[in-house]
Amino acid sequence: MNVKGIEYEQLNRFVGLWNTTGKIIATSMTPSVDINGIDRYEWLPGGYFLLHEADVYIGKEKSQTHEIIGYDRVKEIYTMQHYNSLGDSGFMTATLINNIWMFTGETLRFNGGFSANDTIFSGIWEQKNETGNWVHLMDIKLARNQSV
Repeated sequence: MNVKGIEYEQLNRFVGLWNTTGKIIATSMTPSVDINGIDRYEWLPGGYFLLHEADVYIGKEKSQTHEIIGYDRVKEIYTMQHYNSLGDSGFMTATLINNIWMFTGETLRFNGGFSANDTIFSGIWEQKNETGNWVHLMDIKLARNQSV
């Protein structure tokens, strides 16, 4: 990878294959749902953008996502554009403050970070409800696949 600065070094921490587990939190209307699968991050040519591919099961439903992650040097934020096999797409921004990653979209947000010498990336996703309040949606954990 062609190092462009600390912002790209931070993105480089994601590069590799990850075993993904998580749980969508139960509500009064729905039971909890397990999440299991694989996430892969790799640099696109030039070393400015990451390709993130997620291949997971959410309960029994398969979801495949392709996301491009980059850094906007003018706005000093990370950008994240995704598309998935369920017909959804979206845009989020991300910041890294004191080793905590914060992803923010219109109705979703994430807080979490790396641990165990960058072999674990975990955190909490929240969703904006109909009253505009953020509620805990799911817990997620990516464990670096050491066999690659």
